[in-house]
Amino acid sequence: MRVTLYHTNDIHSHLDAFSRIKTYMAEQRPKLDHPSLYLDIGDHVDLSLPVTEGTMGKRNVQLLNEANCDIATIGNNEGMTISHDALNTLYDEANFTVTCANVFDESGQLPNNFVESYIKEVEGVRFLFVGVTAAFTPFYRALDWLVTDPLAAIQHVVRQRKEQYDVLIVMSHAGIFFDEELCKLLPEADVILGSHTHHHFLEGKVSNGVLMAAAGKYGHYLGEVTLEIEAQQVVSKRATLHALGTLPEVKTDFEQEGRAILNRPVVTKPMTLQRETNFITEATYRLAQSVHDYIGADCTIINAGLMVKGYEQKILTEYDIHQMLPHPINTVRARVSGRVLKDILMTAREQTYMYEHAQGLGFRGDIFGGYILYNAGYIDSSNRYFVNGVEIQDDETYLLGTVDMYTFGRYFPMLKGQSMDYIMPAFLRDIFKAYLQEL
Repeated sequence: MRVTLYHTNDIHSHLDAFSRIKTYMAEQRPKLDHPSLYLDIGDHVDLSLPVTEGTMGKRNVQLLNEANCDIATIGNNEGMTISHDALNTLYDEANFTVTCANVFDESGQLPNNFVESYIKEVEGVRFLFVGVTAAFTPFYRALDWLVTDPLAAIQHVVRQRKEQYDVLIVMSHAGIFFDEELCKLLPEADVILGSHTHHHFLEGKVSNGVLMAAAGKYGHYLGEVTLEIEAQQVVSKRATLHALGTLPEVKTDFEQEGRAILNRPVVTKPMTLQRETNFITEATYRLAQSVHDYIGADCTIINAGLMVKGYEQKILTEYDIHQMLPHPINTVRARVSGRVLKDILMTAREQTYMYEHAQGLGFRGDIFGGYILYNAGYIDSSNRYFVNGVEIQDDETYLLGTVDMYTFGRYFPMLKGQSMDYIMPAFLRDIFKAYLQEL
């Protein structure tokens, strides 16, 4: 018997590309003379697209339904960028199975509409599908979810389902390094469909007898895995990718759809918000102030490039605010010693990334921009640092307001390991919108 597994991952609401993938599968699947399944491996949702923001991901689920998705798992965008209640209702209208074995609420229950694993029988062969997502523990905890170790979760399912399946398919939104380790520790897996780190394999990669397949990001590829099965066992497996440029052209209008959904004024009078990345404007300073006030910090630091678009004398709508701050970025309250805070301010003073193109870590802009300090400063000539006009003391503790992308080690390595609270689920745009409404 032959079975084809189509797979996508990390679409990140690039719905124009996904529409082409959907159209291709609608044309090709009926032509096959053997069974096929379509699986999505997470991060289909990304609130940086207005229509996704305006529907809290439900438009994405509708499109997965239209693509005749059979099984999906979640990525960090589904799990961490929408509220607890929104995740619990995200898949209410899904016509497909959602499997994720390592996200639970505080009572130990899976999110609504989730299953820990799923067995699907295809022409007498029992396929076990288990999905896991990356364990961003503090982020999930801030949203009242518990996320467990994905390896332990998979091993638990495999033990629990022993002798109940013939073919094991792992749907991993935990990244390529996790998948490579999983090949060593779980050689009984037939296929690992990977994601999260946006990697791709043009023809798959076999490690320890396990086939790894992954389709990159943003709908650049549609993945296809072909399994040959005899006597309930996989005897041959191969993978390929279909590049987006080879798929049918499709006319879409998701941008207008999103603009219409978010076409609600958020202020009553025209406002000018100037966007610059290499110097502080009133708008970017006010953005820093909004974060500062929201967190209740002693001082705050952000970067100017977070403001992606500016406006001149415009009555701003939800859509405008979204376009200005499209990032799925949350704020952070960090407790740091004066010594560490001075190191942070000294690093910011260097403005290393002011003109750099930045990507990843939730950032949805282009140029990183200069750092903006609120309620903090320094005297360059004497190397002295201040919070609220008072010189910083090495052994005192300060509350620093900032954004989560600074806590992963690249921009401020000294922040890693510090005591901090991730303030969720509000994004920068939610905080700034509320601030503007109070002016």
